[in-house]
Amino acid sequence: MTDTPDGRLSTGAEDAPAIRDTAAVDREIDTRALLAIAEAAVDEAETTFTAAVGADPSVIKSPGDFATEADLSVERQLRTLLTRYTGLPVHGEEFGVVRPGEQVEINPNDEYADEFDGPKSRPPRGPANPGLHELPETCWVVDPIDGTANYAVGNPFCCILVSLVHKGEAVVAVCEMPLLGRRITARKGHGLFIDGHPARPMPPSDPALTQIGFGSILAQRRGNLPVSYRQDMLNAIGQTYPRMRVSGSCGIDLAFTAAGVFGGTVTFSPNLWDNCAGILMIRENGGEVTDFAGNRWVPGVSGIVAGEPEVHANLLKHIQSVPIGTVAQTVQDVKDHGGIQ
Repeated sequence: MTDTPDGRLSTGAEDAPAIRDTAAVDREIDTRALLAIAEAAVDEAETTFTAAVGADPSVIKSPGDFATEADLSVERQLRTLLTRYTGLPVHGEEFGVVRPGEQVEINPNDEYADEFDGPKSRPPRGPANPGLHELPETCWVVDPIDGTANYAVGNPFCCILVSLVHKGEAVVAVCEMPLLGRRITARKGHGLFIDGHPARPMPPSDPALTQIGFGSILAQRRGNLPVSYRQDMLNAIGQTYPRMRVSGSCGIDLAFTAAGVFGGTVTFSPNLWDNCAGILMIRENGGEVTDFAGNRWVPGVSGIVAGEPEVHANLLKHIQSVPIGTVAQTVQDVKDHGGIQ
């Protein structure tokens, strides 16, 4: 989040590519076939995912953030399959953007290691978090295990996320929850599906019943948003919606919101791989998705508010009423403490 010359706050949404109409997308790419390919790749990767539940951390990426060997294996497998079937590059959480034909070191002991992969004994190179303009025009986006901390202890709230970004917007999305036995999919302009069946519309706001997914309350690494700010936000939202839920998986929070399990959600991840699939899913079932300023979310901005339109409006109102925590009360303070972006 930055200052514009006229003093307004900017989240970067001014630079986001325009949302395009479905007919234009369908003329350019076959989203039906590409969704089928994504689901086929996820089907194969699910076996690897379920076989290693409870895996210990093997790569420490940053304080409080780690990957298991299963994260690396599932991403390798998805990248190999998606590239083989479509010839398109893949942007994954663990290995960043890898384009077909890129030459990197091969690990001969890894079944899925090839010219698209490096040795699994070495920590992966740090993933960039490119803006939408910086991605290839058409690119797969993969989070091999969203909710890794849950996965490592056998908590079933973890998932595989695969989406396809075309000209700056998601047009295909899959959220596979192997330990919950549920799959949620979407393609632009063609609705939301749960286990292959059309989803019901999002239920209307009902403060007595509506559950709200909420991102990490205490983790220090959630995009530099102060802990006190998140806690104050939780308290403010709870005044209207007391049934708050912390699942530990951004992807599941967004997918459950699309499916109507949650009436809305507030997440703090700035990462494309965490958010891309869920944003498309929510929009395809009639929901609203913005950043905390009410603008279109773009990668690198910490903070998404999403939900059924009335719930979204209520959440946004509460969020915008909360100061940026006790350690950062002004825009300059936010910048001094690392900013929201």
